[in-house]
Formats: sequence, structure tokens, C-alpha cells
Amino acid sequence: MKSLSKVLSLFFIAALLLTACGSPATGTPQIVTVKETQIVEVPAGQVEVRLSGWASSPSETALLESLLYRFSVENPGITVKYEPITGDYKQALLTAIASGTEPDLYYMDIFWWQELAKNDVILPMDDLMSASGVKNEDFIPSLIDAFKFEGKTYGIPKDFNTLGLFYNKDLFDKAGLDYPTDDWTWDDLKTAAEKTTDLTDATKPVYGICMAPDAGRFPIFVFQNGGTVMNADYTDTTLDSDAAIGAAQFYTDFRANKTGVAPADVGEGWQGTVFGKGQCAMVYEGGWLISYLRDQFPGTKYGVVIPPAGPGGEGNLIFTVAWGISKNTKNPEAAWKVVDFLTNEASQKTVLESGFALPTRISLQGSEYFTNNSNSAAIFNGALNNAQPFFWGSVGSDVNDQMSKALERIYKESQPVADALKQAAEAVREALKQ
Repeated sequence: MKSLSKVLSLFFIAALLLTACGSPATGTPQIVTVKETQIVEVPAGQVEVRLSGWASSPSETALLESLLYRFSVENPGITVKYEPITGDYKQALLTAIASGTEPDLYYMDIFWWQELAKNDVILPMDDLMSASGVKNEDFIPSLIDAFKFEGKTYGIPKDFNTLGLFYNKDLFDKAGLDYPTDDWTWDDLKTAAEKTTDLTDATKPVYGICMAPDAGRFPIFVFQNGGTVMNADYTDTTLDSDAAIGAAQFYTDFRANKTGVAPADVGEGWQGTVFGKGQCAMVYEGGWLISYLRDQFPGTKYGVVIPPAGPGGEGNLIFTVAWGISKNTKNPEAAWKVVDFLTNEASQKTVLESGFALPTRISLQGSEYFTNNSNSAAIFNGALNNAQPFFWGSVGSDVNDQMSKALERIYKESQPVADALKQAAEAVREALKQ
């Protein structure tokens, strides 16, 4: 595996040469920029903390800025400068780290944060947490544990998502079926997919379930079949195990039996759109689908439950981001105060009630918001049922790529499932050698 120092050097050189970063989808050059922030004069005795993250939407930015305003009122001795990054966030952050200009605290994505811990550029938070009475037990276990490395805590999760089984109530009613419950199993899923499929109208066929060749969906079936994607220390893949192959067989059989469909089969790029159009009775998606349906398909009547259990029990994926503190910060205590404030129960309740994201504090599981919003509650509770981080080690991107390619070969080339998974595993092992 390439050392982070080499990677950082490459990014730093690239930045100096003003080399543009190509878009993965189109190859269109884009320049990484940092949004301008208002220059503020820091009074004598005032501590300044620089904070950075990506600006995914105006609503997220507005929410964060409102929380930072509250922090400034409660902590007049600390000035927080918010410096959102647009473009390729990870590249911009690594370039800043290489040049020693990184912010005091910043977002760390679950998919790559361990690179920072392994290369000793972020600060363990255990002592800071202990000094202010913050415990690991205050947070959803699967979330806080996802940001531990060699027994130390390096990040406090700010929000998260898991996958839920979304179901179309009208299509279930039409088929005369009871709605899914949190107690469903693979057998229930298979039966419901068969009974809700209706291909009589060629212009608008209805399938029981959408099963995209997607590395962000397939792994939960491996977990539910008692398997894993990688071994415990991420030195080898287990994609060619019996559990993974069995999960892939179950996953792809829906399409083979014409009770399931991939989005591309019906001319769409995302299964959330297929669901919104009423052409899939069920789909596995995260909380982001809730807001999408509200805005794009407000007439869709639907519900959400935790994913059905397989032969090996329950399983889910965690998509999350944490606050990390730079090891080079000159004001670790002040930086921690900001992190602590943004992730305390009051702030997390504000995040929850905004409808923007799910809180990471376990105490909010009984919130009145979840009582009134059962669909969001299902996504929240998904983190409590054998949920595992969306993280596959140093070659995570290769692992995702190979899982998707394996499913596509099964779908498009009719490659035997076992052969497809074994080919994927071999490719991952080759990546691990580099």
C-alpha cells in the first residue's frame, strides 16, 4: 500500500502545478476551490478555530452556521472560522495536510478516515472526551466504534444513514399483501416480490423489487448470510466465500426470475426514481430517499422497515461522517469544545428536528420526532442491527468497483455467480499487492 506521505506529496505537487481533477463520471476537468470566508479580526486573548467540511447543500450549510452561532454565544472566547470546501474534498484536505495548512477540525468520511489515523495526522480524542465527561456509550455503538483505531477514538460521528426496505403501500394493497414488518426474513421478501410483480402492461411493468448492481446495497445481503466482504484486518477479501456467493445468488435471482429489475432495465439511472414512479414495489435505500420522494413524488404512499434478516441474521451498512481534529492544531481544547458542542444532545436534537440528518446520540432514539416519523425511525434503528461501516480497508475503491462489476457480469453476460465473485476476489487481491 502506498504510504500517505507519498500520496500527500503527489497531491501537493499537483496543487502547485494547478492540475485539475477529472470527474469520475465525465472526465470533465474541475478546479478544487475553497469558498471564501469573511476575514474577521480576532481580539487579543481570543482563540481561533478553523473548521472545514464539504458544502453538500444550502440547507446543510445553513444548519451548521446556525449551530456555530449558538456556540459563539455560549463561548465568547472562541472564534470559529467556517471554511467549506467545494470540488474534490478529500484531495483538497490531503493537499492542505501536506502543506501544513489544514484546518483545526474537519469532516472525515467513514470510507477513508483510517488513512489519516494510520499516518498520525489526527488527534486521538479519548483524553479530551474524558475531561469533559463525554462517554463512548453516549453514541450509537456501531457509529462511535467505526472511528476507533488501535483502541483509540479519533472521530465523533456527526450524523449517519443506514439502509431501509422502502415499500409502496398502493402496490401492496393491490396485491392483497400485508405491509412488511421489522420481523421479515428473506423468505418474506421473496414471496412479496413475486406477488407484487405485474408485467401485464408492457408500457409500465411493475417489478417486486429493484436490485441494482450496486456496491452500496449488495454487502448487507452478505452480512445477512453470515459473511463478510473483507477479513478482520483488511488484508484479504472474502468475496469468494460461500456466504458471499450465496448472498449474490439470492440478490441476482430476483432479476433472473423477472421479479426484480435493475434501474437501467427500465431506462433509469437510480432505483429511487423507479420506486417513485411506481415500477418497483420495494427498494433498499437510505434516508435520502425520504426527502427525494417528498420533493419529486409527493403522491407516493410508502413505508420503511429495517432490512429483512437472512439465514445469518440481520445486517446493514453504516454511511457516516465524523468530526476529526488535526494533530497539528495549536488549540486542541478549543477545537474539542466545538466538536463537543456540535455533537451534544441539544445540537443533535436540532439536527434531527430539522429533518436534514439523523443524530448519533443514542439517547435520542426515544425522541418524539421518531414517534411521529416512523420512516426515519426505521433508518435510525438500522444502526442497531448488525450494522457495519461502509469501509473495506486501503483498497476500498477497488472492492466497490469489483463488487459492482461482478453483479453487472451476472446481469449482462449471464456469468455464473460463483465465477463472478471469484473473479472479483482475484482482482481485489491483485490490488492489495500493489
